[in-house]
Amino acid sequence: IQTLGSESSLDEGGVFDCLKPDSPASPQQIFSGLVGVPSGSVSSAQFQAAGLVLGSPPEVFIQMTASSREEGGPHRTEGGPFLPRPPQHHHHHHHFHHQPLQHRTPSLLQQATTAAGSERHSSREEAQEDQSTPAPALSELKAVVTWLQRGFPFILILLAKVCFQHKLGIAVCVGMASTFAYANSTFRHQVSLREERSIFVALWIIVFLGGNIVYIYYTFSHEELHNSLIFAKPNLNSFDFFDLIWDVGITDFVLKYVTIVLKCFILFLPKIFLAFKSRGKFYLLIEELSQLFRALVPIQLWYKYIMGEDPSNSYFLGATLIIIYSLCKSFDICGRVSAIRKALVMLCSTQSYGVRAGSQQCSEAGDVCAICQADFRDPIALLCQHVFCEECLCLWFDRERTCPLCRSTVMETLRCWKDGTTSAHFQIY
Repeated sequence: IQTLGSESSLDEGGVFDCLKPDSPASPQQIFSGLVGVPSGSVSSAQFQAAGLVLGSPPEVFIQMTASSREEGGPHRTEGGPFLPRPPQHHHHHHHFHHQPLQHRTPSLLQQATTAAGSERHSSREEAQEDQSTPAPALSELKAVVTWLQRGFPFILILLAKVCFQHKLGIAVCVGMASTFAYANSTFRHQVSLREERSIFVALWIIVFLGGNIVYIYYTFSHEELHNSLIFAKPNLNSFDFFDLIWDVGITDFVLKYVTIVLKCFILFLPKIFLAFKSRGKFYLLIEELSQLFRALVPIQLWYKYIMGEDPSNSYFLGATLIIIYSLCKSFDICGRVSAIRKALVMLCSTQSYGVRAGSQQCSEAGDVCAICQADFRDPIALLCQHVFCEECLCLWFDRERTCPLCRSTVMETLRCWKDGTTSAHFQIY
């Protein structure tokens, strides 16, 4: 077999000029020496169909088709390198025409070895890719994420449809939540002002919240939502899940408004009737009572929803769900009753944060309270020997449990709701 030459040896027709046979020879003459191959069974049509051009017996060369030259260049066909044919034993002596070393390309055996090495390299890369394949659980998670990405527009369409159907309820809930947030923050700010509080601001809070309650119940008077406050059934045509959330949500916001109004009356009291240092205990007691009542109001509404319009259709299922709901609710109510008991104990007892400070300790502290930046009034020295006013300490420990200066722990637990804050928790069940 004669090796291929350089790219310069190709002519426009794709035939190697340097390897043209000296004299034409038929396939019968070339394969006449093979054992078991009849000379009459070999025809040139088979080789022409395969893209092979045969020359004289000592010179067999390969002609590349035009498509293979365009894709792989003059030295490579589309199917890869050719393997050498097995040696033939015939009586003719084959003389190889040698060319200079720089013009010869690698032999077919070298090309086959290179192809085998590339196949082994590609198989190793495929094995590494198989090892880096993600776990089935991760693949399933990616499939779910892909499904959500594709279905996101449809989810938005469904959400928009639900919001449009309940646009009135959503608008009312957003308005009531905004009203509560404004009243709650305003009242907490007035509590922190102590003697500088504004009675007109507190009065405005009462009128504003009362007007909202009257407006809501008057607008939806045909539904008789105020019956839920006295554990009665509202007048609703149907009582599905959205009707339940609607009734429970309106009632819960109204009870929050009433809680803030009751705290405003405590804020009205002058100092001679109730000291500022003791008002936090009343705020705490009112808040705990409010949370207990807010937890009791939805019970009859949930009972009605669980049993359904016709209890006889699903009596066994409704009874089972009511028992489970009652057990869960009993634990919640017991916890709130315990909180009320602790608030009553705190109201009846006096809280001592330290001992009375002497004149020497006050002078060492500069005779100025670090909290109110005024002269000491009933100074108290903490365990860390820092001196503050008694009222300032009471208001400080309504929100914090450490010393204002050195941050050493004075109280083990933080007393919530003593600063006048009303819980924003939505009591849905």
